[in-house]
Amino acid sequence: MFMFRNMFRKQFTEVRDAWILAHAIVDTVREPLIVLDQDLRVVAASRSFYVTFKVNAGDTQGKLLYDLGDGQWDIPKLRLLFEKIVPEQGGHGKLRSRA
Repeated sequence: MFMFRNMFRKQFTEVRDAWILAHAIVDTVREPLIVLDQDLRVVAASRSFYVTFKVNAGDTQGKLLYDLGDGQWDIPKLRLLFEKIVPEQGGHGKLRSRA
């Protein structure tokens, strides 16, 4: 049991450290950037995203993309992209918005 507990702590620490590093990288990106989960909820956003779109982390993180900014991201072409094109063609590319 002791060995399992130590192994779990080490893995937890490594995952936590990776999460902290990933958030630090996102936060320092110059361009507005959001990271979405598979349900299109905001996992993280860069500082420049918050500044550009005049929002804060509390109003952004964990929210559905389409609900951000009073629905300003609820755009039919964007829905088509995320709900049809990306799942069919893969979605690990750059998507740009005209802010």
